[in-house]
Amino acid sequence: MVDYRFSTSLHIMLALAYMSHRDPERLVSSSELASSTKSNPTMIRQLLVPLNEAGLIKTYRGKSGGVTLAKEAKDVSLKQIYKASFSSKLMLSRGMGNEDCPIGSNIHCVFDNVLGGMEDVLMTHLEGQNLAELLKSFIK
Repeated sequence: MVDYRFSTSLHIMLALAYMSHRDPERLVSSSELASSTKSNPTMIRQLLVPLNEAGLIKTYRGKSGGVTLAKEAKDVSLKQIYKASFSSKLMLSRGMGNEDCPIGSNIHCVFDNVLGGMEDVLMTHLEGQNLAELLKSFIK
């Protein structure tokens, strides 16, 4: 199953950083973000909640409301966006298999080790990158 929460959240954050770069006072609507991501404004609003709770964005309600970055783009790591996008681990093992089988009874330990190592590598990679670095690709 493909999960688009991180990629869409990153798209949202880059769009906000781009808009902020062009006009620091501008608030961006969920409809504008939905248009940019080719998705539904309701889905965008659902993704904005954890980004707001993580302190990465500020939201303002009302007719003239919208969203803006809560921090400068250079101060937002991709790890922060990833962590806000997911409340659980990257991947989970299926758990215990057949307890009478030498593989099935121990596979969860092997998976936990492999998946934990993968997540550590990913988090290190994401922590080393920030929005400002990615934004350079869009600003000429």
